[in-house]
Amino acid sequence: MQESAIEDSRPGNTGSGSPVATESRLRAEVEILDRRVRKGDRQRRAMLHIMGDLNESNKRLTNHRKAMLHILNDYEQDRRRLAHQTERLDNSRRALLHILQGSHRDNLRLEDSRKAMIHIMGTYGRPRPRCKGANRSYVRNRSSSSKRESSPRSAS
Repeated sequence: MQESAIEDSRPGNTGSGSPVATESRLRAEVEILDRRVRKGDRQRRAMLHIMGDLNESNKRLTNHRKAMLHILNDYEQDRRRLAHQTERLDNSRRALLHILQGSHRDNLRLEDSRKAMIHIMGTYGRPRPRCKGANRSYVRNRSSSSKRESSPRSAS
């Protein structure tokens, strides 16, 4: 029916119909045009809803992008802080290692000095053991040898 109404309404068609037929044909055309207008209105409203949804989505995406930028900035600051902290810890570790090496060298020198002192002083420079019964034979031998000699200094 729509197609026939469209064909009849074309400018080249000059049908010799009655006024009733022309009126019904015009009413059909008006009805078709009304349907097209309503369909266009529905499409326009749908398009407005879609555009509103897109606008909201864009706003949300903009907020997410801004949040991501803040997060990345915080991450970069944390990374730099950790890098500096790692560098300071590494420097502290090197300094501690240097101190420990120096202490070890000092202990070795002290040991060498103690050995030299023992060598210089001989058996007289040995200290008595402090714990009970640690070296009883040494204590007995030492005390018996000192009883035999009147004084260790007079013997030299």
